Amino acid sequence: MSTDEGRVSRDGTTAGPGYVDAAQIASPFTRLGLRHGHRYFRQLRRNLRYRLLFAYVTPLFLLASYFLYQYNETLREGIDTHLKSIAENQRNTVDLYLQERTANLRGTLRSIEQFDPLPAGAMRAKLELLQTDSLAFVDVGLFDREGTLVSYAGPYENLQGRDYSAESWFKRVLAAEDRTFISDVYMGFRNEPHFIIAVTRNVVGRPWILRASLDTGEFSKFVGRSHLIVEADAFIVNRHGQPQTFFTSPTTEQTVPEGLLGRADTSVEQVEMEGTTFLAALAALQKSDWWLVVRVPEDQAYAPLRRAQAGIGAIMLATLIVVVAVALRSTKSLVGRLERADTAREDLQRQLFNAAKLASVGEMAAGVAHEINNPLAVIYEEAGIMLDTLNPEFQRQPDMDEFEQRLTAIGEASIRGRNITRQLLAFARKDEPSPVDLDINDLVRHCLFVKRTEFAVSNIEVHTDLADDLPPVPADHTQMEQVLLNLLNNARDAISGAGRISVETRPTGRAVQIRVSDDGCGMSQDLMERVFFPFFTTKGVGKGTGLGLSISYGIVKGLGGNIEVESELGKGTTFIITLPVARASKRSKVLPTARGNDG
Repeated sequence: MSTDEGRVSRDGTTAGPGYVDAAQIASPFTRLGLRHGHRYFRQLRRNLRYRLLFAYVTPLFLLASYFLYQYNETLREGIDTHLKSIAENQRNTVDLYLQERTANLRGTLRSIEQFDPLPAGAMRAKLELLQTDSLAFVDVGLFDREGTLVSYAGPYENLQGRDYSAESWFKRVLAAEDRTFISDVYMGFRNEPHFIIAVTRNVVGRPWILRASLDTGEFSKFVGRSHLIVEADAFIVNRHGQPQTFFTSPTTEQTVPEGLLGRADTSVEQVEMEGTTFLAALAALQKSDWWLVVRVPEDQAYAPLRRAQAGIGAIMLATLIVVVAVALRSTKSLVGRLERADTAREDLQRQLFNAAKLASVGEMAAGVAHEINNPLAVIYEEAGIMLDTLNPEFQRQPDMDEFEQRLTAIGEASIRGRNITRQLLAFARKDEPSPVDLDINDLVRHCLFVKRTEFAVSNIEVHTDLADDLPPVPADHTQMEQVLLNLLNNARDAISGAGRISVETRPTGRAVQIRVSDDGCGMSQDLMERVFFPFFTTKGVGKGTGLGLSISYGIVKGLGGNIEVESELGKGTTFIITLPVARASKRSKVLPTARGNDG
């Protein structure tokens, strides 16, 4: 990557051209933080399940809803079309029936040759002839233009001679263009429900009307028994919605709201009657002001639709169960593999961390040798003096006070060597990370104490600027010790001959910043972009593993912090560590250090 001059670093300051944020160029391995706990993977599994179920079920639900809606509409349209077809077929049958009866009556009227007077018994013969064609004919009568029933045959002989000029049917048949009229069911003079068919014929300019009454029972049977749907009933209503047939005995009245009538084409409507919803097909008859109605309870009409919905619902439920099972199984398997991979990654990271510690131990060996050699020299010198005092050749008298002082010096030197050895063993030990509220200033002093002899031998001056009242940082002491020692070792290696190393600490908002600077050779931009990669090193063979900075980045990142580097060739390098502060103030204990060595 390349950096531009004037870039702003994470702490808000303006970084120069030699600035690299480790978070932007570190390898995937070094970006791995601490191991996620079981609770994290349990939450991850739950979130994945919800998201997978949402991703799987939502399209399935939307598609199923869409196709179910389309299927329902298609099936409803099919049911309506079927009901409409039944009504139209039945309407055509009724129209044909009425046309046949009208034709029978018109043929009878044409067969009459003598009207005034009509021969005796002629009308009875005409009725018998009509009844051979259809038993629906009840009676027949001939009317003159004044409306008088001049001849009658049928069971109601008292109708003979009555004046029908005021009756509406008489006026309408005279005004009809086709000289034909079919009436609604009415009571009339006979005081019984019936309807009539009337036809006219002009004879020598004088109109004669032949009227026949039809049996409403027979007609109702003809209409009512022709439907083809279970639990349906068919009947006829007039333009006011009043029933004209009475064959069936339905539990609800056979009427239709008048507002639904009047359309010339066949329609399917919902009709509410006495708390029951019906699906009714309405078809207008051609030769009368009647409508044929075929109605069926809506529940019965749409029973196939409900069965289809139940079947589709069962299929959707089964599919949903399969999808849920697959989602649960896949998320469990996937998160399980992720958890095992996280565990393996943590083990590998711990191994690399320990390897880096051992490498650091090797680098510290020279300095520790000097540290251990000093107390050993003291022990050797004091023990030699005491042995010389006890040697008879020197003829010296032992001074017990002097012996006590020398033994005390030997003990102090032994304790000093033991402490140095303990520090080295504690650093190299393979311990599990145990975060505590760490005092960064104490850690810096401790690490500088460990390196003081090595820096002194290398003629390196150490300068510290540690902020007072620095808040504690939640971190593992050993891990942070390794991070700081790695940076100090790198700073030492970057200096050839005499030089200067500076260590600063300061608070920055809710974080603590550690700056380790040297005035060594510095790094080029290309080196800075690779410095955090595992196994990358600029040191010679056998002098570095290339794991120090990558391990340090992993530790810092796992603590929720960040590490940055600023460098310029020939002027030196600065590593900046930023760590979040702890919420509590429980500080860790560090090993004893010698203070007052700040340069």
